[in-house]
Amino acid sequence: MEQVKYGKKNLLKFFLPSFAGIWVFLVPVPLHGEMNTVVGHLKEILLSAVTGWQPLMVAALSTAVASLACAALFLKPSWIMKDHILLENLVGGPLWFASRICAMLISLLVYFGSPYYLGTGGLMGALVAEASFIVNSIAPRLILLAVVLGLLAPLIMDFGLVQFIAVYASPVMRPLFRVPGRSAIDCVASWLGSSSMAVVFTAKMYDSGYYTEREAAAIVCGFSLAGIYNIYAIAELLNIDYAMPQILFVVYFTMILLAAILPRLWPLSSIPDRYYLGRCNYHVHHGSERHDHTMFEWAIIRGASQARHMNAKRYLRESRGIICGLLFSTVPLMITFGTLLVLAAEKTGAAKLLAAPFAALLRSVGTAEADIISLSAVFAFVDQFLAVAYGRMLLTEQSRFICICLTMTGLINLTEVGLHVWHSNIPLRFWQMTVVYVIRIVLSIFIVIPAARFFFP
Repeated sequence: MEQVKYGKKNLLKFFLPSFAGIWVFLVPVPLHGEMNTVVGHLKEILLSAVTGWQPLMVAALSTAVASLACAALFLKPSWIMKDHILLENLVGGPLWFASRICAMLISLLVYFGSPYYLGTGGLMGALVAEASFIVNSIAPRLILLAVVLGLLAPLIMDFGLVQFIAVYASPVMRPLFRVPGRSAIDCVASWLGSSSMAVVFTAKMYDSGYYTEREAAAIVCGFSLAGIYNIYAIAELLNIDYAMPQILFVVYFTMILLAAILPRLWPLSSIPDRYYLGRCNYHVHHGSERHDHTMFEWAIIRGASQARHMNAKRYLRESRGIICGLLFSTVPLMITFGTLLVLAAEKTGAAKLLAAPFAALLRSVGTAEADIISLSAVFAFVDQFLAVAYGRMLLTEQSRFICICLTMTGLINLTEVGLHVWHSNIPLRFWQMTVVYVIRIVLSIFIVIPAARFFFP
């Protein structure tokens, strides 16, 4: 098992953190009479510690993020411009800059203006009412989850578990998903990491000539699943985190099935098999042969090889990347778009019109609360956390289970997957992503609904 090459120390660096990550994220444990994951218990402890301070916490964070975004745009200090994590999460297009400014204004309005506008009626009263729930309830939970998840997520992402699983996934990639075997790393990085990570990996491999246009598009539209920590965060915000094993089983089963189907359907099947700038490196040797090792031995070697590169400095950098991504990007986007879209859904018919076909399909298969679930699915196309802003009105655990599963299996969202794709050379258009998202939701309904009835009769 090449123990000489990697040594017992590196094997322990692979096994111990990986098992700890599985235990922290996936295994329910009792505490004070409550069953929850370790991540869930830590979040609840922190949440109880900041009770009464949530609006101030959100307002302070939103103000700090908006100030940093202004500094990055206008002043360009070297400590931001030379820091990849800060630069990636503070510098963006006009829409992302405006969303951070709006998040600051909305959170300050809720903090200082709630006593004056709540209950007064009119547009301002409705705005404060919708924003108050997000600022006082959803955003604080996400902020605390960002800290807990950022500190713990590298256990499951960066100590070789991704590479270990990828060894077993590689042989089935070409026949099942019509993509090269090496794409297993992109896929598993997405499943256990984040959709952003998967898109970045895929874009780099496409630029280097390892994927064709069709293969890169299929990987982006089939495997850019939200990371486990994002799935947990949304499940917790919908108060169904106790069902994480069922959620992960249904989401991953549906995702694997759709990843096998969609590359064989239009529009992905119509994308040409051309390499970027004509550079084809598909046959380049990457030293991935197992030689005389069994698959299990090779998986251990690959995992230990990844683990040996991890140290305290890299761990903290990975943690900071997750925390900054959630605090500087996801929270402001959720506050701004969550407030505006929920307000638009309640005051106009545009969102309901877009959601009407989904609602009709859900009602045809006997789903309760179909209107709310369908609107959540529409919001999830913009950002998966926005589904929470509307899905909070769901009353039954079966409906909440359906909501989170459809939100996850829809997979594509504009604020994360779309943004990274459009900043890359992958030739995937907005209309193609929209069509794929609709197909994913429609097909997912016929898998998720029976599963929901089985787990929550």
